Amino acid sequence: MGRVARWILGFVAAWRVFGPIITPPFPSGQEHPWKIPGRTVFVGDLEFLVRQVGDPSKPDLVLIHGLGGASLTEWHEIGPHLIHDYRLTIVENRNHGLSPRVTSRYRVEDTADDVAAVMGEAGVERAHVVGYSMGGAVAQALAHRHPERVERLALVATFAFHPPIWKWARLAGAIIIRAWERVTGTGTPEVRASYLLLTGAVDHKNAKFLWEETQRRDPDGGAAASMALFRFDSRPWVSGIDKATLVLIPGRDQLVPVSWQHDLASRIPNATVETIDGAFHEVVWTHPEVVAMALQNFFDA
Repeated sequence: MGRVARWILGFVAAWRVFGPIITPPFPSGQEHPWKIPGRTVFVGDLEFLVRQVGDPSKPDLVLIHGLGGASLTEWHEIGPHLIHDYRLTIVENRNHGLSPRVTSRYRVEDTADDVAAVMGEAGVERAHVVGYSMGGAVAQALAHRHPERVERLALVATFAFHPPIWKWARLAGAIIIRAWERVTGTGTPEVRASYLLLTGAVDHKNAKFLWEETQRRDPDGGAAASMALFRFDSRPWVSGIDKATLVLIPGRDQLVPVSWQHDLASRIPNATVETIDGAFHEVVWTHPEVVAMALQNFFDA
């Protein structure tokens, strides 16, 4: 067994040094689903990508993506349903997409400060804010730390904290995944893209787009973001959020247990809860019309 293990490790090392970079074959007729150009703004010494689309005279709506995602990856299905009624501002968080790589320890609250500063640089003084998954944690922190920036708040498939067993298990998993990705050059991007394509959440005509967007993930930056998320705990202050808040729950969420999402809603005084029956965590891809309608009804109330 030891000889086999050494042979495998030797093969992997040789491939990493001498082997070609393999791009999977894509079906013919590939399309980019939503060509919204972006620009960069500086927050201190960090340069962030931000995309804006829609009529500037319409209400502002900020969309915050989740862990491992990016501005177009997670909003290309929902965004087109909203651009006629809002000016959309979509930020790429640190360690995601084309925004800066930060491998030192940081908190979700630091990402919320990034978003607040990017909003200011992008000319958005106050907006409705939507956060999906990790973006929901960022959105909570944004409403807590920068309440003047937030009109109404929508939290999709997210939570207030990780219970201890889950927290330490996922922290350990993030360390193992980082090590695997460093050694093999593969990991989270391949798994994430393959899952979304195999389940039909993302259309195969958008496979190349999804692959290229996901491949921007850096192992160390991704691990830093994961660890920030798993340490996140809004319980000490989330009850102080005084914004009208929509908690949108995928009824079969396999990554953020539904009980966690109801717990979050119970801690926010002005929370409205809606469940999307049958939806999994990838609800932003599989149920875009339902999510967009829920957001619009809530923000226009």
